[in-house]
Amino acid sequence: MKQPWTLYLLVAAGAFLVTFVLVPAFRWLARRLDVVDRPSEARKVHRRVIPYLGGVPFYLAFLGTILFIEAFYPQYSQASFFPMCLVGTLIVLMGLYDDVANMSSSRKLLLELGLFILLYFWGGFRATEIAHPFGGTIHVGWLALILSPLWIAGVVNAVNFSDGLDGLAAGLVFVCAAAIFAIGFTRGQTTSCIMMAYLMGCTLAFLCYNFHPASIFMGDAGALFLGFVLGASTLIERQKGVAVVALAVPMVVLTVPILDTLLSFYRRLLRARQGQFFMPDRDHLHHRLLDLGLSQRQVVLSLYYLSACMGLLAFILSGVPGAYGFLILVLAAMAIAFCVVVLRFIEGFARNGGRAAPPESNADVE
Repeated sequence: MKQPWTLYLLVAAGAFLVTFVLVPAFRWLARRLDVVDRPSEARKVHRRVIPYLGGVPFYLAFLGTILFIEAFYPQYSQASFFPMCLVGTLIVLMGLYDDVANMSSSRKLLLELGLFILLYFWGGFRATEIAHPFGGTIHVGWLALILSPLWIAGVVNAVNFSDGLDGLAAGLVFVCAAAIFAIGFTRGQTTSCIMMAYLMGCTLAFLCYNFHPASIFMGDAGALFLGFVLGASTLIERQKGVAVVALAVPMVVLTVPILDTLLSFYRRLLRARQGQFFMPDRDHLHHRLLDLGLSQRQVVLSLYYLSACMGLLAFILSGVPGAYGFLILVLAAMAIAFCVVVLRFIEGFARNGGRAAPPESNADVE
């Protein structure tokens, strides 16, 4: 299938220009309205006041992209674009409210799930079949109503949780979008490529202002919206009745933010007995790397590199038979587990002043 390269380039360039031009305007507006992030919490890394609203240009660039396609490339228009615009608008409004008034995490999660269930019924954003690890597909039936909204919500919160260092969230979204674009291009998935071209354009422009030292933050409005577009886009196209997600490939691409989210969920479960499940902490992956002595740029670039490696692995995974793909997933999981163990060992080594932690004893302590 011939790919519309001109459209992809125009979408990426347009998203870049709109974001690049509008970010300074919203930075000025945020300062005027005092919509800023003050370093009042111990888990925050920055030590000066930084304006929010940097994510609003993402939303405006997205609307501009959809209008451009409708006006000049109607043959590539999709019925799913309108539901995405409507739900995306509500996501941005919720994020703006959170940036200004600090919405509770539980209420935010419930609203997200409600909106994504709406997408399931209205926009057809669903994964009714997923890839079998040894080839073929598995029909999930009514479980699609649970899996599809949870998938989008998981990606949304993965991006949001990664927004803890200058340039981290935007850079990870760029790398993930580039990998999914490459995979979609080989499969002839035009709509997916359009969405990824948009994400690459706007995140690259935002990094001009957000890479350390950042002069503006995207805020929850930007992080939630980027995660929404990234997660929902993987559910738009279908091939032979199978959701293009097949869940395996994008999960590999999004390994870094998803792993951080899963570890965060585990920590919250441990705190649930104290009624602190929705309380944020300073134990995210990027925080732990900072505590080991890496600079912000070193942490961000390291996570970019890891994400790019997983994107390359996902690209390879997308082109091999099911059984071989399953082996690749097993190897990737083993490598990730090894990295987690090594990180914990290094942390323990650092806490003990450069000495290995003493072996645990089963003897009773008086």
